[in-house]
Amino acid sequence: MHAYLAYGVPRSELKLFSLMQKAAYTVGGHSYSAAAIEYVILKMKPPLHRPQIALLLALHKLKVSEEQRKSAIDAYEPLVAFALSCGMYSSPAVRVYTAKNVKEELQEAQHDFIRGSVGVSSKGKLLVPKMLHCFAKGFVDDANLAVWISHYLPPLQAAFVEQCISKRRQSLLGSRNCGILTFDSRFRYLFLPEKFHCHDACLY
Repeated sequence: MHAYLAYGVPRSELKLFSLMQKAAYTVGGHSYSAAAIEYVILKMKPPLHRPQIALLLALHKLKVSEEQRKSAIDAYEPLVAFALSCGMYSSPAVRVYTAKNVKEELQEAQHDFIRGSVGVSSKGKLLVPKMLHCFAKGFVDDANLAVWISHYLPPLQAAFVEQCISKRRQSLLGSRNCGILTFDSRFRYLFLPEKFHCHDACLY
């Protein structure tokens, strides 16, 4: 966010990646680029829902010393994906996390993202953001994706999704229960009110 204010909003993934290497922040007395924080300190994997960034990461090795690497977390945590907002329309909301409750807060961010971003088409197909689809590949196959998502929804939403799945199966459309929404890179930062939860969010 600070980098956007200093350098402006990038118009391509290449310019965004360049910006992530320009923006520097101090962590534990060492200076890190935004890219190093995300992919070295937090050990995030190249984003499958943003193939250009994944390719740029493969072609450009991030310069981080061994001393700096000591600040990295012990192991990759998939839920961090729901804590990182890159200022794009399909990004998760901006939130504040605490060391004491970070695990619970990451789980809450995952729940809120799912509840606030999935929808149902007029034909009863579950509409799933590309980011969530790529994240879920590590836990479930596409055939069971809709059921997996329903476990994170409030009871009424979950029942509605399961009803849609059942109807599509009866109409021989069950093999295509989900539609994948492309990653929307338009500029946006989403801020949630304090103590906000998507418990009452409606499927669109």
